[in-house]
Amino acid sequence: MKETYNTIDYNWLIQPTGDPFTDVGGYVIKYLSEKDPEKDILELIEYMAKIYVNRWSGKINPFFLNSAITQPAFKGDVKIKETIKYFSSLLNETASNETGFCRITGRKAKLFKAGRDNSLMSGSGGFVNFHHNFQFGLMLSKEMLIRMLFIPYGSIFIGGRIAVIYSNDAQVNEFFVRKNCEANDNNIAMASSDGVLKSEYGIPANALFRFVDDLFLSQLKIATDDDTGKLSLTLYHFTNFGASPEIVIYKLPSNVFRFYSTCQSIKLKSDWQQFIMAHYVNSKFKGAKYNQSASIYELTKKDSIEQISFDDYKTWRNVVLENLLKEKSILRLFVNWGIKHKFNFNIVEIYQKYVQNMKQETLNKIKELALFLTNTGEDAIKKSIRALDGYKSSYELRRFFLKNVVAKNYNDGSNDTIITMEELVYYLFPDDVSWRDIRDILLFAIYQELHAKNIRVEAELPEEETYNENE
Repeated sequence: MKETYNTIDYNWLIQPTGDPFTDVGGYVIKYLSEKDPEKDILELIEYMAKIYVNRWSGKINPFFLNSAITQPAFKGDVKIKETIKYFSSLLNETASNETGFCRITGRKAKLFKAGRDNSLMSGSGGFVNFHHNFQFGLMLSKEMLIRMLFIPYGSIFIGGRIAVIYSNDAQVNEFFVRKNCEANDNNIAMASSDGVLKSEYGIPANALFRFVDDLFLSQLKIATDDDTGKLSLTLYHFTNFGASPEIVIYKLPSNVFRFYSTCQSIKLKSDWQQFIMAHYVNSKFKGAKYNQSASIYELTKKDSIEQISFDDYKTWRNVVLENLLKEKSILRLFVNWGIKHKFNFNIVEIYQKYVQNMKQETLNKIKELALFLTNTGEDAIKKSIRALDGYKSSYELRRFFLKNVVAKNYNDGSNDTIITMEELVYYLFPDDVSWRDIRDILLFAIYQELHAKNIRVEAELPEEETYNENE
C-alpha cells in the first residue's frame, strides 16, 4: 500500500488488535493492498465504496445504519462521493476530534466519533448512555474507523445475519477473511456478486464446523499440527440493522476443537463422518432415515421413497454439531448409534478424555468389564444390557457391579480380582464423573464387543432420558 498521508499510522491499518470486527477490516485492507500496492488508502476506500454501491446496490445495512452508503437520501455516485468526503476528513483531521486514548488500540491519538453509521454494534444518537461519560459514540482513532468500512468484504451471511469467525490464532483469522475476499473477487470477475458473500450453510453450527473442515484442508500449520489443543474459535452472528441490532456469540472451545480435529485422522475419519451424517434432522422431513451405504436420506411416502442428497440435507440441523457447540454431551448419541453400528471405540475414548476429562484408567476398566460381560451366553448378555439400561440411580449400578461382576468373577473361581475397591471408588464412581456416563460407556463397549463377535442381541435403548440432577 502506497503511504501518502503523514497523519496516519499505516501499521495500525493492518496489524491485529484483538477486536474481532476491526481485525476483519484490517485483513481486508492487507489483502487488497497486496493485490494492488500502488493504491493509497483513500484509493482503496474509493475502490471499496464503488463495489458496495455499484455491485452491491448499497446493501450493507446490517453493518452500518444511515452511513453515506446506506443513507436513502443519497443516490448512486453521491453515496461514493460522500463516503470519500467523510474519510478524507478523517485523513486530513478536519472532522471533529479530540485527543485521548483509542478504545480499541489503547494508544494516544486524535479520536473521532464512532456510532452506528460508521462502526458495528455500538450506540449513538439516543443511545449515548451506552458510552463512557455519555459521549456521542465510541472514541476511536481514524485507523480503526477506516478499517470498519472494509469489514463487509471479509464477512459472510449465515442464515440472514452477518457472521465473523475469530480465533486466538491470527493466521486462522486471516485465513477466514482471505477466503471470503477471494470468493468475492471471483464473483465480481464473473459478474455474479450482488451483496455480501452468502454461506451455503444457513445454521451457525454447520457453518462453523465447515470452516474447521476448511482449515484441515488448508496448508496452515495450525491445521496440520498434532498440537491443536490450544486453538479455539468464536462465531459472532449479528445484525446492526435498523431498530433491532442484536448479536449472538457461539464459542468452540479448545477442548472441543481438539476432539473434532482428532476425529479427522485417517483411522477415525470414516466412522466419525458416518456418525455425523446420520444425525441431521429437519421438521419438514420428519421420519427421514439415513441410508449409510448411499450417504443419502430417504423419506418413505405412500407410494414412493424420496431421496435427499447431501446438498440438501447439509442445510438441516445437526444434533451432534449443535451439542458440541453448546458443550452438551453427545455420549448418549454414541450409545444409540453403537447399538446397530460397529464404531471405533477410540472416538468415544478421545471424547471422554478431551471434552469430559475422564481418566484413561476409567476407560480401560470399562473395556475390561465389557469383555467380561460378553464372555458368556446370549441370555446373560441380554439380562446385563436390560439391567444396565433400566438403572436410574448410582446405587443400582454399584449393586450390578458387585452382583453381576465381582460375585460372578468369584464364583467362576478366578484368581484375578476384576474390580478392586480402589477401582470402584476412584475409577468407576469418581466424584467428578456422572455414574450415568459410566453406565452409558459400558453399554456402548458391550455393543461393540458384540459387533466384533458377530453376536446380535435385540435390545432397544431410549434416545433421551430425563434425570434428577440430585441423584
